[in-house]
Amino acid sequence: MKQEGAPINVVLASVDSDFMMDITQDLQAHPQIKVIGFASNGEAAIERATKMAADVVLTEYSLTDITGTEIAKRLAEDSPGTQVFVITDNITGQLVQSCKAVGIKEVFPKTGFSPKEAANRIAAEVDNARREWSEIVKKHGAVEKGTGPMGVQKTKTEYIARPITQTIVMTHNTKGGVGKSTIAVNLATAIKISPYFSGQRVALVDFDCGGANVGTLCNISDNDCYNRNLATWEYVREEELTPGDVDDMMIDGPNGIKILPAPLNQKVAEDINQDTSAELCNKILRVLRKYFGIIVIDGAPNLSPTTDAAMEHSTHILLIANPEGQSVKQLARTVNLLRPTPDYPDKPDMTYILRKMRIVLNHAQGESKWDLKPDEIATTVGIPIFAEIPHDEVVKKALHSEGNKQAVELEPDGPFAVAIKRLANDICGAYPNGIGNTGTNGKKGLFKKLLRKG
Repeated sequence: MKQEGAPINVVLASVDSDFMMDITQDLQAHPQIKVIGFASNGEAAIERATKMAADVVLTEYSLTDITGTEIAKRLAEDSPGTQVFVITDNITGQLVQSCKAVGIKEVFPKTGFSPKEAANRIAAEVDNARREWSEIVKKHGAVEKGTGPMGVQKTKTEYIARPITQTIVMTHNTKGGVGKSTIAVNLATAIKISPYFSGQRVALVDFDCGGANVGTLCNISDNDCYNRNLATWEYVREEELTPGDVDDMMIDGPNGIKILPAPLNQKVAEDINQDTSAELCNKILRVLRKYFGIIVIDGAPNLSPTTDAAMEHSTHILLIANPEGQSVKQLARTVNLLRPTPDYPDKPDMTYILRKMRIVLNHAQGESKWDLKPDEIATTVGIPIFAEIPHDEVVKKALHSEGNKQAVELEPDGPFAVAIKRLANDICGAYPNGIGNTGTNGKKGLFKKLLRKG
């Protein structure tokens, strides 16, 4: 859970879009409040809150499909820790009592509604909850969502457990060969080998059913990949799975990472990329979210059901670009496909997906005079550059070295490793005390900082 005083991500829900727009700016005048999503009905509000890891839902009590009390009940199951505040035209003692009974923190009158007062109240409630949770963690080393503990350094050699905010990272580009798998595998490794995350359960999932690169990069035998892969989850009943069952259906990877590879059989892989596989992919991610604090997904080089599922569940979508035109144009096409356009007013609102996206510029090849500049790439795609990964021969060295070590491990203070660790830190705070011998200060939650600015 975030620390007291950290940014508070809010989803707004109302049938009145003008009202939401009117109050957004005033709410965000509070230094902690960031409105990250909008919804016109209860189901959409629950979906946004769950998939965007919102701290708060501020909703009108009566929506077109469900009420504020039903939203609170659902979020208690789907997104524990998300607080609910409601706005209504008809406040009665009975209504307030029924709201409080299901955990709604406050009922605000819509007539004369003050965004400033609401923001202050929201911040006070959220910070109070964070403070109470912090005290529990100090006493008991509590763990969130069934995941293993993240170490918080107490002395030079002693760590105490604390929970983390669940993080689901996807690497994406519809063009192959840009380094999605390399970055996914090394990012998962960098998070897992952090002394602060060594006890955290980390899953690495290969949704690239046409390539199955994760198994190769992690030196997993073909026999293991045939016996335990995405397809073997098709007939399991998720409600009957135990933590032990989940571990048994995955492969033990380097440093204790649990891996779920793509199938090697091309016919099976093609079947997973069909429309009917959306249910399978969502089931896999629903289960993994129950038992892993960190999930890294190597995305497919296409727009398929596996890609749809990964984008929906992810908290961070890393658009992997090389500094050459084709990979950048492919990303621009994907982003433009998701952007709203006045020419198609009935187009589904995918803004919540766009908010998760940031470009990672990967210099997989050596420098060339034809390379695009970072500002050119950001302008073409319309998304900021989040990180740059330098060209480093250690990546090729890792492919041919013995000992099953990733590039980030072979030369832990090399330029590639430092860049990947910075990326890990900016996503989930894995290296808060600096990285290697670079003297670089850790930066917690850069995604959140960028969202607050943009």
